[in-house]
Amino acid sequence: MEKININQVEPIGMPMYEMKKFFTKQGNFQEVSMSVISLLPGERVPTVGMSRHDEDEYSYIFSGEIETYSNGEHSVEKAGDATLIPAGEEHWCVNNSNEPCMLVCFMVKKAEY
Repeated sequence: MEKININQVEPIGMPMYEMKKFFTKQGNFQEVSMSVISLLPGERVPTVGMSRHDEDEYSYIFSGEIETYSNGEHSVEKAGDATLIPAGEEHWCVNNSNEPCMLVCFMVKKAEY
């Protein structure tokens, strides 16, 4: 078992949010990473346009809320909600609240056969 505390992880510098990546595993079949994200009030990811990537994105919101756009639909995700954004799906999120939104995110790259 691998274990790490959030206070032991150095943040990855991003202008609109702080990301702390806990685990990244690689192999010839897949890659999985786990991150904790604090999206600050008023910030949007990406800052303009849409985001799309090769990994499935699994997220769980611990506190706060974010507005999301994915697969042509707007939604508001709140503490206790979990989401899955399939690889290749265009999306964005914005924190329109007055508090940071804390979430854990898993990026899972599927095997290429």
